[in-house]
Amino acid sequence: MAKDTITLALDGEVDLHRFAVAVSHLEGLVQGLSRENGVENIRWVIYDLQAGSAMATVRGESDILEKVERVVSAYEDVGQSLQAGKRPDYSEPVVKAASAIIAVLGDKVTAVRFETPEREFTVASRPEIAIASATMKSFGAIEGRIQTLSNRKGLRFVLFDTLHDRAISCYLSEGQEELMREIWGKRAIVEGEITREKDTGRPLAIRHIADIKALEEIQRGSYLRARGVAPRKPGTPLAEVIIRQLRDA
Repeated sequence: MAKDTITLALDGEVDLHRFAVAVSHLEGLVQGLSRENGVENIRWVIYDLQAGSAMATVRGESDILEKVERVVSAYEDVGQSLQAGKRPDYSEPVVKAASAIIAVLGDKVTAVRFETPEREFTVASRPEIAIASATMKSFGAIEGRIQTLSNRKGLRFVLFDTLHDRAISCYLSEGQEELMREIWGKRAIVEGEITREKDTGRPLAIRHIADIKALEEIQRGSYLRARGVAPRKPGTPLAEVIIRQLRDA
């Protein structure tokens, strides 16, 4: 899959100020990593914003994909070091920007996640939250609604799962674009390798996608539409008879 996106996500009760602060320092972190890798000519664009889940994704645009991938790999290095409680092995501007991002952690913002198409790393505000934020991977399927705020060509989309109503990053492999034809905004089941929080089971990302199945939309309407859902057994009194008997009892 194309390794050309960088995602920053905040968990907890995230207000506008803290989200804005984190995203502004994300820009400083990405630019610093670009300079250190000698690829300052990359254009980083907003690829997706999910305000309800406090998630921002940027995508690197360059004629040479390897340049973008070097920066994305460096972003993974930073996330891995921060998760382990270590100082990233980069210049002071990069360390300063990374430290400013995790400085938004507190009672309200419980965790910060550094995510790429291949990996994710979480820094939590408290040890017990860090344990809950540990991840596990397994093959499975998630039902939800597919949506994104970007119409740019890419291999990443967002699924809002039915159970938790939270944004899940989904990463397609090269050549799987056809799976998404005419399915944007619709309910679907996405099958693949799911990364979950080990303690809560909440899905965070789906990679190595095997299939995407569109679902029929749920029709809302009168209770009369439910007539006949539970067939009446022979000899069973009609519903109105049962109601009359209960009323007259």
